[in-house]
Amino acid sequence: MNNAKRLLVTALTICWATALSAQPALTVVETAIELAHPVANVTADTLAIRLMPDSIGALLFDVRALAEYKTSHLTDAIHIDPEISVECFIERYGTVVAGKNLIFYCSVGYRSSILLERVQKQATAAGALSLSNLRGGIFRWYNSGHTVVDQDGTTDRIHPYDSIWGRLIEPRTP
Repeated sequence: MNNAKRLLVTALTICWATALSAQPALTVVETAIELAHPVANVTADTLAIRLMPDSIGALLFDVRALAEYKTSHLTDAIHIDPEISVECFIERYGTVVAGKNLIFYCSVGYRSSILLERVQKQATAAGALSLSNLRGGIFRWYNSGHTVVDQDGTTDRIHPYDSIWGRLIEPRTP
């Protein structure tokens, strides 16, 4: 995405994120990302069904900074640097992706959409069945009531990315 689009998306997102509550603001962010990065998306609820035992499953890639991943992530997600080169991705995961449905996610879907765009052609050539972005990222997943984990098991912590983006996370009530 060029700098002008990036600036527009960021500005609109920050405006809405500070003016709206978490769920409507996150919906605005999701829509802006989809307009800027038209990749296949999967909803949190659809992914939850796909991750159930005896379902078609998915190979999950967490496209966030390591500190974000360590705070919490989806069960069995593979941490991957958002800046990984296409060549390095294929070198590391080319044999693993064959015959799999790949799901990329980050906080809200922005970084994961960009990575998906970069690796889509080569991952498909390596045998991946499909590539999708988790719409709304881990924030939507968490806000929809799905489980996140850290190294010790289930957690209710989500890395906020920063104080503005963190407003898109709905606190869970005990």
